[in-house]
Amino acid sequence: MNGIYRSITAFLFILLFFPGLAQDRDSLILITSPEPASDTRSEKDSLFIARHSSRKASIYSAVLPGLGQIYNRKYWKVPIVYAGLGGFAYGIKFNADRYQLYKDKYKYMKDNKLDEWEGMSLKEAEFYKDYHRRYRDLFTIITAGYYILQIVDASVDANLIDYEISEDLSLVVDPVLIPGSDKNHSFGLRCCLSF
Repeated sequence: MNGIYRSITAFLFILLFFPGLAQDRDSLILITSPEPASDTRSEKDSLFIARHSSRKASIYSAVLPGLGQIYNRKYWKVPIVYAGLGGFAYGIKFNADRYQLYKDKYKYMKDNKLDEWEGMSLKEAEFYKDYHRRYRDLFTIITAGYYILQIVDASVDANLIDYEISEDLSLVVDPVLIPGSDKNHSFGLRCCLSF
């Protein structure tokens, strides 16, 4: 079992510090000079530039949460990812512990035919047992959704990393008179977004 952890650690180390080794051929773009094609052109005229891969960002985030955000160079998102996962994991642990406590109380009271024990009635023990089980399950579902959301975030961010917004982007807000019936006119704002 110890060898598996070493292998995973070595794999993650290579991915983090040597991302060029894990590059696939589909993620390379060939950029050539604008000269016409000829057989005399040297290899110095061609330049390979690595394209940002959303597939890699998704895989990295699936293997280790936050790694896709690091790949996208969005370092500020990593604490958000781990704070969310940590908070949801705490919610799971807290509710699982409380569920086990009230389940044991409920079982003890039921087995010994007690209506009240340690200041708690049988109905209260059953209510709290069900309450904490429900919230343990809810936190588990939310944690899984949050995990998937951080993978989607890394993928979308990788797709949009090379997206450029035109400098001709403008928003014009003008007042407008909206005609109504029988001299009932209203004023409003008209928004026009051009890009």
